[in-house]
Amino acid sequence: MKYIIDKDKLFLEVTNENIESIINSTKRIIKKCDKNNLELVINYNDKNINESKINDLKMIQTAINIKDKEKRYNYIYDTVCNILDKRINEENYCEFENDVCIRFRKENPNHKNGCCEWKGRGKCKYLIKSECTMKSCMACKLFTCSFLYKTKKIRQKVDDYVLLKYFFNRNQKYILECSFWTPKEIVMKRLINNSMKPKE
Repeated sequence: MKYIIDKDKLFLEVTNENIESIINSTKRIIKKCDKNNLELVINYNDKNINESKINDLKMIQTAINIKDKEKRYNYIYDTVCNILDKRINEENYCEFENDVCIRFRKENPNHKNGCCEWKGRGKCKYLIKSECTMKSCMACKLFTCSFLYKTKKIRQKVDDYVLLKYFFNRNQKYILECSFWTPKEIVMKRLINNSMKPKE
């Protein structure tokens, strides 16, 4: 990966041939920019670059240029939650009908609210009248049950999303993936408390 540093900026020239390599080098770019307080500037020199990759790189650039750690984490959290919400709304993979998801319509039609209510764990306290009143739990948005994988091959992991893959360490990823039924402000505190630098 080639770059130019001029004063307080790190410049990257992006083409269709090198964009994948640049995204894969995100942790190195984070380290370089954070250590030297550099603003990341990206120039796109190719009209044929994959739009999805451009969007990924733009999100990475925005996150790197937020130097306050808590504000950076807030941006990442909110951005990924919006992506997850969009996917859920567009694909409707849980296929809820009368508060019963596709899995339980086949296994137990009397079970309502899908994974928001679970045997042995009870019902999420933020679920009121079959509607989520929190709307900011990333773990819940990331979760896909085994039924969805078996029948639709749908499975989500933190590393599927570049902002989570490259900006958080293993402990933080575990927090994001497993903090079910938990408000954002609590998750944010856990992320800050476990914010050792991600390994290269």
